[in-house]
Amino acid sequence: MKKSFAILSLSALLTAGTAYGTPSDTFAAESMKGNLTVSFSMKEEAKTIQATGVITSIRADGDHALIHIQGVGTDGLVLNVDKDTVFQMADGTKLSLADLHVGLTVLAEHSIVMTMSLPPQTPTSKVTVLDAKIQKDLMGTAGVIEELHSENKDDLRIRVKGEGLTETSPSEIVLNLTKDTAIVDLNGKKVATSKLVKGANVIGFYGPALTKSLPPIGTAWKIVVADKEE
Repeated sequence: MKKSFAILSLSALLTAGTAYGTPSDTFAAESMKGNLTVSFSMKEEAKTIQATGVITSIRADGDHALIHIQGVGTDGLVLNVDKDTVFQMADGTKLSLADLHVGLTVLAEHSIVMTMSLPPQTPTSKVTVLDAKIQKDLMGTAGVIEELHSENKDDLRIRVKGEGLTETSPSEIVLNLTKDTAIVDLNGKKVATSKLVKGANVIGFYGPALTKSLPPIGTAWKIVVADKEE
């Protein structure tokens, strides 16, 4: 028995209110080149793989949501979740979709079936938060380090200019890093502070307590080094 799904766009899914499929339903996603029909077997659809990454955006509509990990824009992977998706902490503590936010590092169990869109989308059965705790109200800015100041290894300040990842996030921000700031790659794996250099592409996550200066100044909760290894 075969199924088919139409390749639609991410914006179409959100604006048209299209239902997001699960591994047992028809899965809709978007292609910039028009409609495309892809067939796959029920057996193929049931197979799952895992992916880790930091959440850069969540677009929710009720129990359905598109969770972007491993990058911004056309980079990364979009997890298609719904009421049947399991959300949990690493210790098994149950979570809900509402508990997730940008900046969290997650392990996703998703179908091997993906759309041909950029970024690809995939039905997701389980999302596990790998961080020790949830940090509500985080904001995010993705861009390039334009300035870096350091007096010692425990005192680092970077200025990032690019685009805000939430409605209230500034496009340019100065972030103070502390010993508690996590520095990771796109997959959520810890990397050395030495990766933070002028010109590096990063995604900074920080709390809502910002100065009223231009650009605003905040404390970094997590910095994602978005430059891919050559």
